[in-house]
Amino acid sequence: ACDRFDMLRALSLLVDEVTALTPETAFTVDYLRPEVVEDWDHDEFTVNELILKRRKARRAKFEQGFVTGDDITKGKAARAAALSFLQNFCDKWVPKLVKGDARSSLVMGEYRHAPGMKEIRPKDSGADSEEVFEELWEYADEGVQKMLGGELVLPGLMGQRLREIRAAVAAESKGTLLELIAPELRKARIEYTDYVEEDGDGLGAYERFHMQAKLDGSENEAYSTAAIIAEMSIN
Repeated sequence: ACDRFDMLRALSLLVDEVTALTPETAFTVDYLRPEVVEDWDHDEFTVNELILKRRKARRAKFEQGFVTGDDITKGKAARAAALSFLQNFCDKWVPKLVKGDARSSLVMGEYRHAPGMKEIRPKDSGADSEEVFEELWEYADEGVQKMLGGELVLPGLMGQRLREIRAAVAAESKGTLLELIAPELRKARIEYTDYVEEDGDGLGAYERFHMQAKLDGSENEAYSTAAIIAEMSIN
């Protein structure tokens, strides 16, 4: 739940960041660019002239819908395209993040697909932050197609910026949990279990199990919930 909540906050902050841009400052962020750099990798002396001609013709047709003009004109178009892209992106992923999915609730030791290996889920299923990042990662260094000014937007780099924002949000959430939630959990533990705070060692259940496992040589990252509950003497 915290994972999805932090991602929702990060998306909102990213939208605010793009909204705050102006045509003059649009290209101060990495995920917007003033022009599409030609990335052909060929040697004109070794490529057949006819093939080269066809490539140039395809390139010219591809660029017909590109935004032209000075940097201010392009900056305005890039900002508008970025906001439009984020609107469509949020329309798709915010409901999924709100819904969530049981397959996202992994404990240590369980399998998780590697980055870049997109997990196949039903169309109406929920999602977690990694699914959102995968969607942006797939763009690589490509722009957005079929959108005015989309060639000036780089969703792949936008995903990197989103990850930075989410890291900051997660750190803030952790601080909030330690400041506001942890004391309440401690009170509940004292009230509803036989735990005596004066006898505690300052470690949480997981840390205590982990330390003991290191000492007796049975270290295991997947301690069962039942074992931890039993250790905490919760009835």
